[in-house]
Amino acid sequence: MTSNHPPHVLIIGGGIGGLSLALFLHKAGIGSTVYEAYPPREAAGGGLNIAPNGMNILAALGLANDIISRGAVTMQHCFRDEHGKILASIPYGNITKYGQPGVSMSRADLHDVLAQAAKAAGISIQYNKRLTDIDQYPTGVKARFEDGSSDSGDILIGADGIRSRTRSIILPDGPQPAFVNVVGVGGFAKISNLPEITSRELRSLNFTFGAKGFFGYCATDNEYAMWWSNLYATEPMSEQALRQLSPDSVKAEMLAIYKDFHAPISTLIEHTERPIKQNISDIQSLPTWHKDRVLLIGDAAHAVSPNSGQGASMALEDSMYLAKLLRDGNGDYEQVFTQFEQDRKPRVEKIVAEGRRRGAGKQAVSPFQAKIRNFMMSIFLRLFGIKGQDWVYQYRIDWETRQRA
Repeated sequence: MTSNHPPHVLIIGGGIGGLSLALFLHKAGIGSTVYEAYPPREAAGGGLNIAPNGMNILAALGLANDIISRGAVTMQHCFRDEHGKILASIPYGNITKYGQPGVSMSRADLHDVLAQAAKAAGISIQYNKRLTDIDQYPTGVKARFEDGSSDSGDILIGADGIRSRTRSIILPDGPQPAFVNVVGVGGFAKISNLPEITSRELRSLNFTFGAKGFFGYCATDNEYAMWWSNLYATEPMSEQALRQLSPDSVKAEMLAIYKDFHAPISTLIEHTERPIKQNISDIQSLPTWHKDRVLLIGDAAHAVSPNSGQGASMALEDSMYLAKLLRDGNGDYEQVFTQFEQDRKPRVEKIVAEGRRRGAGKQAVSPFQAKIRNFMMSIFLRLFGIKGQDWVYQYRIDWETRQRA
């Protein structure tokens, strides 16, 4: 399975992983086409934080300044109890140490920056292309789509998320996404409607831990703040039930839970126009990330819990490292894919495990248990601070050094 010419890469999925991969392949002189199942601008969603390691990847694409200008730089992590008492405050935006700050922004804005960069680079993005099947041959692959069209290339990369069609094709008996007994709720509110919010809070990722659960919030730009929370549930909500939810009913539910939490939490909820509610799923470690000429990246390969704060950054890291291996490889794609998985899997699985651990600490507990948890959290964070996360944030990929797969 070798080739002496640069491959043409079929990328399934036009989200963060797919678009960043296309941009790094372009940087490496490798052509690609991106196939997105949905129409343009339907890839919106909630907000996210791009950690310093993810920002270093975007800087390698020349996009860090665009991201910073459209988002909100996060200077610290601030942990509070439900009454507003600060448990710990940990520096986060150490550019000297990490190379880039953390940035919070809407997912739609990050997607727009990547899509505009891809358009400027002349990368083809085809919308309304829902993958149905993949044919593999000794010399290439063919992707077949729901509209009856097809396209051929040398290799195919599945960057199509946790419910990846690519994964279900190459690993039909592999693990499937499973509900983790958590429903995520969040939204955006205008900062002008939040008189209680402080300038310190606008520069922080704010994490509040109370007996009734967890609540997080931060600025996403100069105009909006976002919030997010986790609700325990024994069963996932049906798609129909989620679609039928009214904004007022979601806000009423959240206000009932968090009414006794410190300001500006209730105000954030009250001034949210369109709250987002969704089931949170996880997927167990896959037996392999690739089969012949097809490889999975991002959430298609290793769904990272939102609790890790690393979902976008892991997809960005995957994209840059894969493009580097393809650039420097000898055309043996199976060898490239094997090395990619061997090199990326230990780091990703450690981050996945960390996300699961954090999620367990955000559940509703008794008032006594909450006091014990918050006391232990305060001691641990004050002793170790963010140093325990240096292995996450200081991670770099050296694009300039050639690497043989």
